[in-house]
Amino acid sequence: MIETLESSEYQSVLVSLRRVTRVMKGGKRFRFSALVVVGDGQGNVGAALAKAPEALLAIRKAENKAKKNVFKVPIINNTLPHEVVGKNTTSIVLLKPAGKGTGIIASMPVRSVLEKAGYKNVLTKSLGSNNHINLVWATIDALKKLKTKEEYQEILSISSTDDEYSQYLHKQKEENNQQERKQKPQYEKNQQVDKVDKQEKKEKIEKSEKNYQENQNKRFEKRNQEKRNFEKKNFKNKT
Repeated sequence: MIETLESSEYQSVLVSLRRVTRVMKGGKRFRFSALVVVGDGQGNVGAALAKAPEALLAIRKAENKAKKNVFKVPIINNTLPHEVVGKNTTSIVLLKPAGKGTGIIASMPVRSVLEKAGYKNVLTKSLGSNNHINLVWATIDALKKLKTKEEYQEILSISSTDDEYSQYLHKQKEENNQQERKQKPQYEKNQQVDKVDKQEKKEKIEKSEKNYQENQNKRFEKRNQEKRNFEKKNFKNKT
């Protein structure tokens, strides 16, 4: 269902109008859902989906909402600047530039968006679901991906500056690695000194433990000797 609505700035096309039923506690509530595409035919296009209790109110609401979502698209010789693919959920739309006199070869939802944008020669193909709402959003997604030659050159210049920055970072990293290599011998020397110090400390601890054990053994032997002498003396006195 297509219906053209007059507007001061943009022309609007009604792509889909559905009755929506909502089940409530007291019963069912009926509302209307409208999908509207607006555009001026000179590179400005937008779309919106709105709901309302009445059909005309839903259409008007969707139209006002779509005007707020208008964006600019590039048009070169009444066609697209390059091939592009748009996606929305299960719908995929392929848009290809066409020669003069070809016209817009597309289904109604896709055609409504392209005509309001201002294209006259475009080839299209739906590669997924044919749902009207999904096709419109997929087409909008494809148009948002379009770029002119100047925009591509700007992107390439930005990428070249990014490459220079990455080279600068690589150079800084190499300098840091060189400094680390210079400091490495000193670090290894310090590690060797620490290792020697640890070995000396370990030897001192072992030596002190050995001396302590020897002193303990001597004390134990001395105590046993005194005990034996005392027992011998007592034995002699008894006899």
